[in-house]
Formats: sequence, C-alpha cells, structure tokens
Amino acid sequence: MSKMGYFGVHGIDTLIGEGLAYGAQIMIRGNSGVGKSVLAAQFVKETLACRDNCIYICCDESPRDMRENLKQYGVHPLPYEETGRLIFVDAYSLEPTGKNYFSSEDGLEKYLCLEKEVIETMNNGHPIRIVVDSLSTLFLGRDQQEIMEFHRYRLKLLKKAGIIAMDLMVDEVLEESMFKLSAHLYDVIIRMYYTGSPERPIRALHMGKMKSGKFDSSQLFYTIDSNIGLIIMRNLAG
Repeated sequence: MSKMGYFGVHGIDTLIGEGLAYGAQIMIRGNSGVGKSVLAAQFVKETLACRDNCIYICCDESPRDMRENLKQYGVHPLPYEETGRLIFVDAYSLEPTGKNYFSSEDGLEKYLCLEKEVIETMNNGHPIRIVVDSLSTLFLGRDQQEIMEFHRYRLKLLKKAGIIAMDLMVDEVLEESMFKLSAHLYDVIIRMYYTGSPERPIRALHMGKMKSGKFDSSQLFYTIDSNIGLIIMRNLAG
C-alpha cells in the first residue's frame, strides 16, 4: 500500500480512516479565533514527523510569529529550514523580506509562479505538503472570476504533482457563494465553528469528504491546549 497522509489529530484521523492520498486537497474553514491555525500547526508537526517536506504560506501573520507558534507545539523550525525541509513564504509583510515574498498588490499569476518556484527548490525526493494561512486573505479585493480560475488551475497543478494542500479560509472574509463555488474542488472540507450558548461557547467541527460538499453526521467537539493543540473531546464526540 502506498504512503498516506494524516492530520496528526487523533479524532480527525479516525474520521478519514485510511488516510489522505498524496495530491489530496483540504479546505479548513471557520471564523477567526476558532483554531484553524492551531490545526495547521499540528498538520505541519505531523508533516515533518513523517519526513515530508512542508511549505507554509503566511498571509495572516508573519513567518516569525508562525515559527513561535510551531515552537509552542513542539516543533523547532530552524533545523528543518536549514535542511530545506520547511520553507516559509511571507505573504503578510508590507515590505519585501527575502526571496520568498509575495505582495498583496501582485496578481494571483505571480503567486502561482512563486509557489511553483518554491516547490521546485524542494528536490530532496521527499513528498511535499503545502499550507496557506489563509487563502481567503490572498483573495481580498479580487474579482470572483479571477479567484475561480486561479483556484481550479492551482489545485489541478498540485494534484498532478502529488502535493497535499491545506487551504485555510476565514468565513468573515469570503461570501458564502464563493465557498459553494469552490467546495467541489476539495477532497476534504473541515468546517470549524462555535456552538453552545454565548455564555459557554463550545468549539466543534464537521468533516465533509470526497468532493461532495456534504458534511457527514459526525460532529466533533474539541478544546485547544496551549502545548498540544486541538484535543477532540471523546466524551462529547461519542
């Protein structure tokens, strides 16, 4: 059996069963503060632990902040960066910070070129995973047609290259129609949200699979531990 990919979060990995095929595409969507970047950090940790390469596109915070986030969850980025197994792309800063920099004023075609260049530098034979945190920020102020053409072309390229892609999307940034238009492009969609009462909000997630855009009946409740990350609450999930 060929190698499969996982999230590194027990309850979620149980839901996906036999794992993710390389070339699979994941959408993580939810409101600000619900834990999307925490899940992404655990995904990076799992990526490096299973000896895959990782590219992290930083759109909502600086690479420096993301490095600190990873350290919090037990990943020290520097050794991986020095060996070329972890590359950060700065799509956050207002001024250029190095060769792996993308300005929000640039067109999405330029982003595609940069992403391709970074992928090509990872030529050590290890599989690649890519995280964009968050893709919705890249789409701000852009035409819907341009976004959809970029979406289709990019995900097709990544699938062909056998790269697992995780795209984070902030609900408040994109219109619901954009999610509906793009949902069929993804193999797995995880929707993260708050439930419960305003006084006692509970974090929960649903997973949709296999490009259907539909969510299965498994609602998972979770907490966020400052050192571990997402922890599925089995007593509520069962």
